[in-house]
Amino acid sequence: MATLVNWLGWLLALAMIGVTVLLAFNKQSGLKLIQHRVEMLPQAMLVRYAGLTALALIASWIGAPRVLFGLLVAIAVIGLGDTYIYRRAGHPFWLHLAIGGAAAFGAFLSLFAMS
Repeated sequence: MATLVNWLGWLLALAMIGVTVLLAFNKQSGLKLIQHRVEMLPQAMLVRYAGLTALALIASWIGAPRVLFGLLVAIAVIGLGDTYIYRRAGHPFWLHLAIGGAAAFGAFLSLFAMS
């Protein structure tokens, strides 16, 4: 069963890579493929943050440093990616930089908890 779950994880990752590449090169087609609308993105982001929060709470509660490592890496990518986007556009970005940096540092620390 563990092997099947692992393969499903790899398939999900490949699908997400495909969507990411499509969104990077053709926003309209990417949004259409994943059935998102620009005007609904604030509500969709709310749900994403709630999901990340639930994952953080569960991983902390069960004491799963590997899950926390993955979550913190994902949050670092999001925060630092947003930093790049907002700084390049000339908008305030310091909060994104702080969160992305803190998450990256937390991911680094979680490596020690896994040993």
